Amino acid sequence: MSSFCVVILAAGEGKRMKSELPKVMHEICAKPLVNYVVDASRMLSPKKIIVVIGRKRPQVKEVLSKDVRVVYQEKPLGTADAVKAAQKEIPSNVEHVVVLYGDTPLIKEQTIRFLIDFHKEKSVSCTVLTTFLDHPRGYGRVLRNEAGQFVGIVEDKDASYQQKNIKEVNTGMYCFKKDDLLEALCHVKPLNVSGEFYLTDAFGWLLKKNKRIEACVVEESSEVLGVNSQKEFIEAAEIIRRRILEKHMENGVSIMDVSTVFIDESARIGAGTIIFPLTFIENDVVVGENCSIGPFCHLRPGARLGNKVSIGNFTEIKNSEINEGTFMRHVSYLGDARVGKNVNIGAGMIVANFDGVKKNKTVIKDGAFIGCNSVLIAPVVIGKKAVVGAGSVVTRNHNVCDGATVVGMPARLITESKKKSNKGKA
Repeated sequence: MSSFCVVILAAGEGKRMKSELPKVMHEICAKPLVNYVVDASRMLSPKKIIVVIGRKRPQVKEVLSKDVRVVYQEKPLGTADAVKAAQKEIPSNVEHVVVLYGDTPLIKEQTIRFLIDFHKEKSVSCTVLTTFLDHPRGYGRVLRNEAGQFVGIVEDKDASYQQKNIKEVNTGMYCFKKDDLLEALCHVKPLNVSGEFYLTDAFGWLLKKNKRIEACVVEESSEVLGVNSQKEFIEAAEIIRRRILEKHMENGVSIMDVSTVFIDESARIGAGTIIFPLTFIENDVVVGENCSIGPFCHLRPGARLGNKVSIGNFTEIKNSEINEGTFMRHVSYLGDARVGKNVNIGAGMIVANFDGVKKNKTVIKDGAFIGCNSVLIAPVVIGKKAVVGAGSVVTRNHNVCDGATVVGMPARLITESKKKSNKGKA
């Protein structure tokens, strides 16, 4: 598979999105559209992944990983011009070039593999990835002869009445023999009022040179649909969200209501965990095995939950580590904290982690009991098996010793640890 490279066209301005943010930077489940395509390509181990972005939208480079080579299309002069911008980066030792689009986040690694394998098996100059649509308006139609062989593509605006009835459409994704592609690009001319150079115009030159072009069909048409509007963005987001949930369910996670659970793409969840309705799990979250999460729960970036942790109604956790067997069942907030094993966090407990200047750390050690409606003002440490009484406010730097009990506002010591008491009596 490594005798190819991938060129991803991501220079479109996305005017129909009506957003100042470049289209391919819009995020679905905390991941930019373009990175779904990059990641699907990377799974096939190409020699190089090249992303073409517009000179007016250089910020797209910020969301791409360092192993991706970025090139600029100086002016939006069409798909052939975009591929031309990438040609200097195409490795000399590859045989094939795959052309994809940065606004098609639903494309799967298996489909790209299918396109490449089909192309190599047929040993043709170019393979066009196509699909069938019940309502193909706006898409270029695939033309085949009586023998079913590919003979060309006609754009929707140029199609005859009979051609408009064709359901097979061009997805814009191709696999080329590298040498044929580079030669064909030299002969593509702007044959339209806008002066743009279209990659489909290369087909005419290839066919005149008796080069063979084939078309292979992807059955799941949603995979190849581009995101060009806010409506299409939401439709793609729903499909990706379902895919993510299905992946977790296949790995042994129980999701009680797939219509109201939202999990970002990078979150990791262990087998045996139950996710209840109206739960949001963001990127960079790790949940262990046999946990209970929700309902009405929000796990924000940096949350790390060990095995058998129970997080319940109206709770929010961010940038915090919670170890095995801890319970936090009701109406609580935990931020920038490290919580030990078998801790009980009562309803309404709040960690005040931000002092207006910086985020401060809270440590709650193994076996501690944090009473209802208590406030822990960071930085503070609650010792092993310590008790914070209901309604207490533990002020900053007033650490609670192991086994001690504190109550009140501000919290005051009423019971010392047995270890300290015994020392005092001696």
